[in-house]
Amino acid sequence: MSRKLKSWTTLVGIIALTSVTRLDSIMAPSLVKIQQSFPQADPTQVESIASIGDVASMIASFIFGFILTRITYKQAAVLGLSLLAAGGLLPLWIHQNVSQLIIFALIVGLGSGAITTVLPSLSAAAYQGERRSDQFGFNVALEDGFAMVWIVIGGYLANISWLHNYYVYTITIVALILAILFVPNIHPTDNEVTNNKMNVSQKNQWGLIIALVIISMLVEVLVAVMTNKMALYLHYYHIGGPSTAGKALLFVRAASIVAGIGISVYRKTFGHYLLAAGFGSIILGAVILIYVHTFWTSALAAFLIGTGGSIALITIPFLLSNLASAKVYPIVMGTFSALTSLGFAFSAWFFKYTAPIFSSNNLIGTFWAMITLSVIIILVLLFSQIQKKASV
Repeated sequence: MSRKLKSWTTLVGIIALTSVTRLDSIMAPSLVKIQQSFPQADPTQVESIASIGDVASMIASFIFGFILTRITYKQAAVLGLSLLAAGGLLPLWIHQNVSQLIIFALIVGLGSGAITTVLPSLSAAAYQGERRSDQFGFNVALEDGFAMVWIVIGGYLANISWLHNYYVYTITIVALILAILFVPNIHPTDNEVTNNKMNVSQKNQWGLIIALVIISMLVEVLVAVMTNKMALYLHYYHIGGPSTAGKALLFVRAASIVAGIGISVYRKTFGHYLLAAGFGSIILGAVILIYVHTFWTSALAAFLIGTGGSIALITIPFLLSNLASAKVYPIVMGTFSALTSLGFAFSAWFFKYTAPIFSSNNLIGTFWAMITLSVIIILVLLFSQIQKKASV
């Protein structure tokens, strides 16, 4: 550990950042109320209040990957949190039309993208070895845990007034103060703990980095199926409506929390085959959705698919931190964040064209396409030994 980074104080800063990373989910439950307040607004415009931030986050992640090579962790964190606070709090005073809310949602997305780029780089700089991997897991567990809290609070506040949801963004002021106090004011290049000592050529090193980033994007393509198809699946098999789908999707979040906390156990159990095991979990979840149609089996499938996705999205940033130097790692993680966001957005289109190959039933075809893609990735992982080569 570099003397310039004190782990316990840095941890406070990391927790402050993780607490607000998924804060934009607070607005989803209030969309119906917003539509009622602006009946002349295009419904698609209203829906974009909850979704357009993802596009902005993707762009910001890529841009901040480069910016972070020139500014300090503290400066990047303060900038990201300031954008998040501005986009979340200004609607309390300025909310005459939907267009204004969309602009503020874009600003929130830019702030979220900045924070998600700072977090892995800061974690990689502050910790080494297995402790670093555990920290990545801890970050994911906290992010999804807080996301569940924000969704519940958002639903409660939306019943009072959609405007009340924006009050939750006051938490960004607390996070901003903690970031100023505890996030280290040093450049990523001041800490060389992410420099790798691996016996691989620079060409092979970048080949591994590119392969891992592509795999992470495909993970999001697979996991996004739960968000895109769960309500349709439950309706098609007469299991339940939108509220039931919401309950089932909570198991995806729960899986992330469990995987984040227990990543060291998973790592010790599966070793260099952990990524392959994660995709095996996704396959098992898809098989359950194909052959068994009850609420609890759909919840179990959501948990298994969420577990597989979380294992990959915790492990891959850790492996990338082994491969990339401190100077390059922010750029790599910015690209990682941007492409995983792209994978989530691209998922519906991917399965629109691949599902019919496997079945005339779009749902069943989607699950078979998930299985096929997961099998291909597992074979690539097993034959190429990517995880082993990327491990220290």
